[in-house]
Amino acid sequence: MAWQRFGVLELTALPTLLEEHLLPALEAADLIIVGGGNGGYLSYWMQASGLAERLPELLEARVYLGVSAGSLLVTHGLNVDRQRLQETGIYYDDQYEEAAPPNAGSDKTLKLVDFVMRPHLNAADYPGATLELMERAAGKVDVPLYAIDDQTAIKVVDGAVTVVSEGEWNLFEK
Repeated sequence: MAWQRFGVLELTALPTLLEEHLLPALEAADLIIVGGGNGGYLSYWMQASGLAERLPELLEARVYLGVSAGSLLVTHGLNVDRQRLQETGIYYDDQYEEAAPPNAGSDKTLKLVDFVMRPHLNAADYPGATLELMERAAGKVDVPLYAIDDQTAIKVVDGAVTVVSEGEWNLFEK
């Protein structure tokens, strides 16, 4: 299949896009690309914009390509330090040392796949993304967890999961 049309969803643009402009562009796309950034912030704006509610229907006839945080939004959850959230109201990912802005964070995901994922395994930019810490993260979730490096992708077609990798990855099963 030749990809003729694609929509790129940029994290920083999402808060400014009106639904009447965003939806027709995504409906015309064959491929929806959702880039990375701060997972809690992206989750917040996916919810606030209404896109989270519309995306499952859009994906019935389109391919979703998530990069970094963009890939996390279709899984079963984001990592959040629950104690810090309770104390401060800030959504903070203690593995990636990443805080969503005050009043602009969420941990809601679309749950379109039956696993969670943690990207950037052993990446220099994310010192907390070690296999040991990923294993601890897997202990906090009720579904399988894929820990993947930056040379790895997870492909899901009709529920069948395939890991495509030239790097390092690990599956922590339940």
